[in-house]
Amino acid sequence: MFIALLKNVAGPDVLMLGALALELAASIVDLGEGLKGFSNKGLLTVACLFVVAAGISNTGALDYYMSKALGTPKSAADAQLRLMVPIAVVSAFLNNTPVVAIMIPIVQKWSRKCKISSAQLFIPLSFSSILGGTCTLIGTSTNLVVDGMRRERYPNERALGLFELSKFGVPVLLSGLAYMLIAAPALLPGGARDGNRAGGQDMDMDDLTFAIPMRVVSGGALDGKTIRGVDLANVPGLFCTAIQSNASSEMRIPDAETILNGEDILWFAGDMNGMQTLRRIPGLVSQENQVEKLKHVRKTDRRLVQAVISQGSSLVGRCVRDTHFRTRYDAVIIAVQRSGGRIQARIGDIVLEAGDVLLLDTSTSFLLDHKSDPTFALISEIEDSAPPQFDKLLPSLGTAVVMIAVFVAGALDLFVAALLASGVMLATGCLTQEQARAAVKWDVIVTIAAAFGISAAMEQSGVAAGIASTLVSAGNGMGTGKPGILVAVYLATVVLCNIVGNNAAAALMYPIAAGAAEKQGIDNVQMSYLLMLAASASFMSPFGYQTNLMVYGPGGYVFANFLKFGAPMQVVQLIVSVSVVLLDSKWWIGWIVGFGAILTIYLTRLVVPIIRKRRDAARGGSTDSRLDPIQEVL
Repeated sequence: MFIALLKNVAGPDVLMLGALALELAASIVDLGEGLKGFSNKGLLTVACLFVVAAGISNTGALDYYMSKALGTPKSAADAQLRLMVPIAVVSAFLNNTPVVAIMIPIVQKWSRKCKISSAQLFIPLSFSSILGGTCTLIGTSTNLVVDGMRRERYPNERALGLFELSKFGVPVLLSGLAYMLIAAPALLPGGARDGNRAGGQDMDMDDLTFAIPMRVVSGGALDGKTIRGVDLANVPGLFCTAIQSNASSEMRIPDAETILNGEDILWFAGDMNGMQTLRRIPGLVSQENQVEKLKHVRKTDRRLVQAVISQGSSLVGRCVRDTHFRTRYDAVIIAVQRSGGRIQARIGDIVLEAGDVLLLDTSTSFLLDHKSDPTFALISEIEDSAPPQFDKLLPSLGTAVVMIAVFVAGALDLFVAALLASGVMLATGCLTQEQARAAVKWDVIVTIAAAFGISAAMEQSGVAAGIASTLVSAGNGMGTGKPGILVAVYLATVVLCNIVGNNAAAALMYPIAAGAAEKQGIDNVQMSYLLMLAASASFMSPFGYQTNLMVYGPGGYVFANFLKFGAPMQVVQLIVSVSVVLLDSKWWIGWIVGFGAILTIYLTRLVVPIIRKRRDAARGGSTDSRLDPIQEVL
C-alpha cells in the first residue's frame, strides 16, 4: 500500500480501502474491528464540520469583509502579518481547506492592489492555516481523529477540551510565524533579492472590456459615503468611469471625493474578476432590476455566463428591449462587449450584432438548456460568480459560534452540536441540500475510516508493537530517553504525512506511538498532543497537505520553493513541538518566548526600513542597499 501511494497508482481512498479489504479477506483483522472506523464519532464529527464550514463560505460575503479587514499594508512584512494572524485564528475553529479556498482569490486581488509579489503571500497563507489548526481540538480533522483513537484505546480516559491543545499549539504557531517573517524575504520568490513589489500588475483601461452599470441602494452601505470612503477607487480590475445622479440624467466623471447617493448609477469598466468583486460589495446592485424578476432562478443558483451571438442568430439587428430576452431565455443581459470594446449605454437601447459577447445573469442550467441553441456560437459559465448572500452571513457565523459555545460549556457533545449546526445551516438557507452533500469530502472520510481498520490490523498482527519496540530502541540508542522517542515518532509521522496525507498518517501512527509511549512510560495524552502537532507539520512538499496544493499554482511556485522554504521550517517545528510537549506544566514559557520572538522580528522588519530611509534622507540621497533589514541588523 505504501509503495502504491508513493507511486501515486490511485487515490489514497481507493488504495487504503483496497488494503483493508485484503486484510479482512486474509482474516488479519476481524470484520467488526476492520470497519469500526466508519462508525467512529470523531470521523462523523469531521463530516458534520465540513457542512458547517461550507454554510459560512457559501454565503460569498466573507471574502468581501476579509479583503476590507486586510487593509493596505506598507511592506511585505506588514502584509504577511496582516494575512497570517487572522487566517491562523479562523483556522483554529474552521476547517482550513475552505478557509484557504475562500482566501485565494482575495489574496490574488489584494497582492495586485498592494503591488506585493503573490509568491510572498501564498505559502504563508497555507502554512498559517495549517499551524492555526493545531491550536484547538476542532482546528483540523486530524486532531479529532487522534482523540477518537485515544479514547477507543483508553476508554476510561476523559475527552480532551477544546482549548487543551492550545498550550502546545500556540507556541508552535508563533514559532512558525516568526520563521516565516524571517525567512520569506530570502527564501521565497519576490523577496528582498527579487524585489517585494509585484511587477506588471497594473491594468490598462483597454484591458477592461465590459461597461457595467451598478445602482447604489437607498439606505444601503454606500449611501452618503464618498468613493474614497468605500474604497471603490482601488478595486482590482475595475475603474469607475462615470456616475449618473438620481436627480439628473447627466453623466459626469467621478473623483475620490464624490458623494454617493441612493439610486445613483455608477458605470464601471471591468474585467471578469472585477465583475465578481462588484457583486460582493454590499449596497451596490445591478442597474437591471430585471434580475429580480427571473421566475425560475433561485438566488443560490444564479451565475454569470458569457454568450457569443452567432452569425445567423435571430437576435442580430434587434434592440435588446424588443427581444424580450428575460422572458425568452430566463436570463438578464447586464453588459455587452463588441469587438473587444466596451459599450457604455443603457442595455435596453443596444442593437445587437453578430459576435457581440453578452454578460448574462442567469441560472446554472442555462448552459445545459442552450448548448445546442443556434442563437449562440459559444456559451461559458464564469467561475466563482454566484452572488453573495449578505443576509446569511450573520446566521451562518452565529450558528458556528453557538456550536462552539455549547461544546466548550459542556452542554453538548461536539458531534451532536455539529450535527445540529448542520441542520440549522440547511433550515436558514445558508446552503442547499445538494451543497451540503457536496461539502462532505467523501474521499477524505473513506481514507480516514479505512486507516482506522488498517491501524487495528497493525495492532492485532503485532506489526505496531514491533515498530514501537524499534522506535524505543532507536530512542534509547541516542542516549536521550524520552526526548529521543518523541523525536523518532515526530519524524516518522512527518514522513508518513508526505506519503498518505495527514489524517491517514495520524491514524496509522497512533497505535505505534501509543505502544512506544507505554513501553517508555510516557503519558498517553502527551504522546497524543505530539502526534497532533506532527501530523499537521506538512511543509516540505506541495503534495503533503491539501492547502499547499491549492496555493501551488496561484503562487507561481515550483516544487523546489516548498523544499527550500519548508525544510528549515520543518526543523524549527520539530524542535519547538518536542520542547513544548516536554515542558508540559511549564507551557507558559513557550508562549512568552513565542510572543517575544514575533514582536522582535516584526518590529525589526517594520522599523529598520524606516530608520534606513531617514538615514538616507539625512545624507541627502538614497542608497541602493540589497540587504534585507534582518540581514542588516545582524
